[in-house]
Amino acid sequence: MTTQQDAAVEVTFQGLTFTVQPRGGGPPLELLKGLSGAVRSGRCLAIMGASGAGKTTLLDVLAGHDYSGTVGGKVLVNGRPRRLKAFLRISSYVQQRDVLMAAATVREAITTAALLKLPRAMPATEKRARVDGVLADMELEGCQHTLIGDELQNMKGISGGQRRRVSVGIELVKQPQVLFLDEPTSGLDSEMAVSMMETLLRLARGGRSVCLSIHQPNSIITGMFDDFMLLVGGRAAYAGPWSGAVDLFASAGFPCPQYRNPTDHFLSVLRDAEATDAVVACQTAAAPALVELPSMDDGEGKPGGKGKEADEEAGLAGVAHNKGGALEVGGSRAWSAHAAGDAAPAAVEAERPRVPFAFQTAVLSVRMLRNWGRNPMMLAAEAVQYLFLALFVGLVYLQLSDSVETGVPDRLSSLWFVLAILSFTPSYTAMVSWDSERLLVRRETGQGMYRPAAWFAAKTLTLLPVSVAQTTTFAVITYWMVGYAADAGRFFVYVALLNMFQLTSETLGLLCALCTSRSTYAVILLTFVLLVLMTFTGFLVTAIPPYFGWIKWASYLNYTYAAMVNNEFKGVTFYSAADVVVPGADLVPSAVNNGLGVLANGMAALGLMVATRLTAFLVLLIMHRLKKI
Repeated sequence: MTTQQDAAVEVTFQGLTFTVQPRGGGPPLELLKGLSGAVRSGRCLAIMGASGAGKTTLLDVLAGHDYSGTVGGKVLVNGRPRRLKAFLRISSYVQQRDVLMAAATVREAITTAALLKLPRAMPATEKRARVDGVLADMELEGCQHTLIGDELQNMKGISGGQRRRVSVGIELVKQPQVLFLDEPTSGLDSEMAVSMMETLLRLARGGRSVCLSIHQPNSIITGMFDDFMLLVGGRAAYAGPWSGAVDLFASAGFPCPQYRNPTDHFLSVLRDAEATDAVVACQTAAAPALVELPSMDDGEGKPGGKGKEADEEAGLAGVAHNKGGALEVGGSRAWSAHAAGDAAPAAVEAERPRVPFAFQTAVLSVRMLRNWGRNPMMLAAEAVQYLFLALFVGLVYLQLSDSVETGVPDRLSSLWFVLAILSFTPSYTAMVSWDSERLLVRRETGQGMYRPAAWFAAKTLTLLPVSVAQTTTFAVITYWMVGYAADAGRFFVYVALLNMFQLTSETLGLLCALCTSRSTYAVILLTFVLLVLMTFTGFLVTAIPPYFGWIKWASYLNYTYAAMVNNEFKGVTFYSAADVVVPGADLVPSAVNNGLGVLANGMAALGLMVATRLTAFLVLLIMHRLKKI
């Protein structure tokens, strides 16, 4: 794939340390201990070690990924101090777990990434060409129109190896100069793992700097390594060209037996503490010769040679620096690799891709609608749920009488039951929906594909019509089956109140999910909140203790229930056992009547709906800022 960004970038790190504070207290834990090495342009650095050796931690620090700890030492980009914000623009990080939209095809997933990651001003034809190039590079052309799928959703899709390629392809659309990958061969069979490594090596030979962690590769994969770093307990047992690893272990007194995979031998040696100390001592003594790399300013450190010859081998012959530190590629302005170092901020901002908020919202809305369309069972299950509950309420309270003895309590209980259903049903649905989307939103917002606000706006726009349709259907069935006041105006007030109430409940469920890290905690919190709010509507408790009075006035159930009761009772005339006419307005319980009319209660319910929605939005932004989603 031709690119305008593949200027040579070398990431070096010197004396890198990383410490964290244990949650239970005690002295800080040092996870990385004075590591030094380099990720070189046109070459592939493989980081290996046993579980807990620090592979992923090192990748996180080098990639500038979110981490909670203290970093020591230096990370340099082309010999200059790394400016993280600029570095993230020219690098990508593919994490170990594939988090993808199951209902999207391979092409759609990569196209969505292109639409959100590439500048809005870039022509659509160029974006399509970029997507086509990524599909070709990742050998995904044969399955580009196949759904990604998810076994948990009973949706068949592509294989595990193809999923890994899609994850890499999503990052390649912005043509990063540095590519980090956390165990890209994990979970793949031997043949797929070799194929993945061949692809990554090909990307490196195209001029990128590739750095990956790997667990226990087979001998074919180890033969593909350019550079190699072996970690043990946060220390470097070896760091340098792969070709020198066997010799270093031999010099430490641990020669690799013939016909044995060197990486298996290395890990077996490092199981012994004394052997580990001996190998680390040899590495430390040899470190200057193994790790010290030429400066990029001297034209070295590039694959296959120096200066112009190296540029040509790496496919960078058309790259030239202008006076501003930016890059010229075939006459077009491109990203400056030095901008990730200490270049002036203006040079970085001038070339920073920007996708407008409205465009982000539109792209996400289309994706969400497509997800609904390809999951008809999910939409059908929602519709059946509302339909069944509406019919159940209608049959339980079928055609209420106008008797004071039975008609009044049945109307009060039926209205309360309707609100109880619309308290739990949409809120739990929203909570489950967020739990399934949490990882995808976290991954994509963390990669800068879109703002959390755009996701929230798209979610609102796509769910609003569905919610209104479901709630209106529920309202129509319950209103006429139960036999409420046969008045068009009161019917439409009933429908409007239920729609506002449903949207508030749905937002409350999302809010509880956002405030908690696990769905189990969200269920507990939501159940507690709803039960408290439902208790003080005036139906369950007639004499509310003064110290709980504030809950009633903060409850959206209170205002909606009062509005619905007043709306119904003022339109019905009741008859006592003695056949005495009793106006419905005189039979509204004092515990339910909060002193406000239907309109005032409705406006209060509307205000709480808006306030709840805004609160959920602010919590989303805060949790994103705190890296909690």
